[in-house]
Amino acid sequence: MRIITTVLHSFFLVSLLSFSVAGFAQTVEEGEKLFNANCTSCHAINEKVVGPALKNTHTKHKEDWYIKWVKNSQKMVKSGDAMAVQLYKENNEALMTSFENLSDVQIKSIIAYVKAESEKQPVATASVAPSSSTDSASMSASGENPYKTKTNWMLAIVAVLLILVIGQVFGILSRIGEIQGRPAINWGSINGKLLLAFLIVGMGAAIWEFFIHGKLTVNAQDAASIHGEEYDSMFNITLLITGIVFIITQILLFWYGYRYRNDGKRKAIYYPDNHKLELIWTVIPAIVLTILVIRGLKTWNHIMNSQDEKAAIVEVYGYQFGWNARYAGTDNKLGNHDFRQIGVVNALGVDPKDPKAQDDVIVNELHFPVGKPVSLKFRAKDVIHSAYLPHFRVQMNVVPGLPTQFNFTPTITTAEMRNKLNNPKFDYVLLCNKICGGAHYRMKMKVVVDTPEEYAKWLATQPTLGASTAPATESTDAQASINSTETVKTIASK
Repeated sequence: MRIITTVLHSFFLVSLLSFSVAGFAQTVEEGEKLFNANCTSCHAINEKVVGPALKNTHTKHKEDWYIKWVKNSQKMVKSGDAMAVQLYKENNEALMTSFENLSDVQIKSIIAYVKAESEKQPVATASVAPSSSTDSASMSASGENPYKTKTNWMLAIVAVLLILVIGQVFGILSRIGEIQGRPAINWGSINGKLLLAFLIVGMGAAIWEFFIHGKLTVNAQDAASIHGEEYDSMFNITLLITGIVFIITQILLFWYGYRYRNDGKRKAIYYPDNHKLELIWTVIPAIVLTILVIRGLKTWNHIMNSQDEKAAIVEVYGYQFGWNARYAGTDNKLGNHDFRQIGVVNALGVDPKDPKAQDDVIVNELHFPVGKPVSLKFRAKDVIHSAYLPHFRVQMNVVPGLPTQFNFTPTITTAEMRNKLNNPKFDYVLLCNKICGGAHYRMKMKVVVDTPEEYAKWLATQPTLGASTAPATESTDAQASINSTETVKTIASK
């Protein structure tokens, strides 16, 4: 009996340990997703970006403190928290964006991910040991190789000497030409041949670049929106016309430079004007450009003036250096916001007391239903950003104090685009296309296009603003569940 008890006890401990390890791995995996979605705009594990490097930061403060800091650093600084004030001063009095939409469990997952990454051992690389103690001592503390520095200096000196030698050679040739009474070097012939060589090499390189690397650009992929097809048509027609003109004009320019190069026997003809020729090359481009501009203006007006009352309303909020998004609820109306309350009541400054805001949903990942119209409303916190969704052919400036918007209808789900590109890791993305600061290049948000059923299922998992700010009581939780269900049904039906 004792043996059986011992075996069962051991089995229980092993099972508990296994579940703990699996749970920790799952937490770290979830933390990595949340970190990439929310933190990479300003932070990295091993290097400073906008904010400090996060390696080993989990050892400096308690977990509860970090949860409060991530949710609202501004509130902690204003409360006089000593550690918060110190961190605020150490980072040039810059406050971190508030993430009140993240739960305690999600923030703990991010901390677990930071801890796991901090404890990773650096990959060892094999290296050849210095041949002597002198060589070893010559290595600087910063890891620079003195031999590399000496080599660079030697190359610079050789380059300077080579230029001086070439100058001397040309000087000697010029002197010889003066003695013989004729130029020793026919620069006109050399320049003409160089122009012809530049035409062949340059035109070949341009065509090669267009066909080889052109297919790697986003414009080579199918547009994932209805208006994107019209946009691509305009772009391709313009590219075709300008491409033909480019090839013709460059061939004429460089060929004439070669064909009529100075040979000492030909005199240039004085040709002041030709009214007929000038009229032709003025009127034809004017007509072509007028047609292109009128079509572009009509297309732009059609895109910007297309209003659909059933469109899903999504607010995209830009800040240095990241994005937040807010979905309208069952009333399909966004709640009021106040820029003075940003970081005070919530990350977007939305008034939680406004009835229209109670069913709003704040997220850090955009989801759109395929085949359904979407109305994106843009707002900025600090500087001018530019919201750019390249696969949908959508771009709009995001200006502080000046709301802007863009309406479109996605046509290709994420899964369908992955199959088209044969890339299972493909994701749509929201980027900033305006240089807005030091970490501009890290400013992005993941975008997912779902089927209407998948979209409704995702939306059902997102807490409403009213539910996240209300007291945690049974009645409140029940009401939040009802609100969430109603939101899903309403949006799914649209």
